[in-house]
Amino acid sequence: MATRHENVLEAGSVRSRIARVYAEAALAAALNKGEDPEALGQELTRFVDEVLTPHPTVEAFLSTPAVGKKTKAVALDAALKGQTSDLFRGLCTVLLRNGRLDLLRGVAAAYGQLLDERAGRVPVRVTTAVELTESQRQALKETLAAVLRQEPVLKIRVDPNLLGGLLVQVGDRVIDTSIRTRLETLRTLMLNKGSSYVLQQV
Repeated sequence: MATRHENVLEAGSVRSRIARVYAEAALAAALNKGEDPEALGQELTRFVDEVLTPHPTVEAFLSTPAVGKKTKAVALDAALKGQTSDLFRGLCTVLLRNGRLDLLRGVAAAYGQLLDERAGRVPVRVTTAVELTESQRQALKETLAAVLRQEPVLKIRVDPNLLGGLLVQVGDRVIDTSIRTRLETLRTLMLNKGSSYVLQQV
């Protein structure tokens, strides 16, 4: 399972740490019950992608303290019964009981990260000037796998302002091969050392 919601988690924030605690508890529960932890991850991802993201009013309803826990419990039971696993409903129940349903999106992201860590996968953010073809994606993935010695999970974003090349970010490391960056470097050299320096380098 790919970590698709890493943007939700801000490193070091209190909310991300709390979300991680719930995600770790959910993973432990899945393993203790002999369930496939990836299945719960898929449920969490689907819930975020198919319910919370396209229907912000649902997320607002679950998150607001203005709506009582009993009302939320009834709504969740009606929506989830027969549609999701016991593990997923149990996680929602714990979050509801502790007044933390607003963390559901963050828990999904943290759970995905835990699965990636457990499986030796590493999220990689890639920014390109144009859409990559499937063969280009595969070639990039194979190259990164050889360099990282882990399975890369690509999150690709297109930014026409990049002009060319690509940005690859793995954790805090950034590999930048974009034309824009080279032009900016050239411009800096021109400003700092004068055009004669640049001409000498050409």
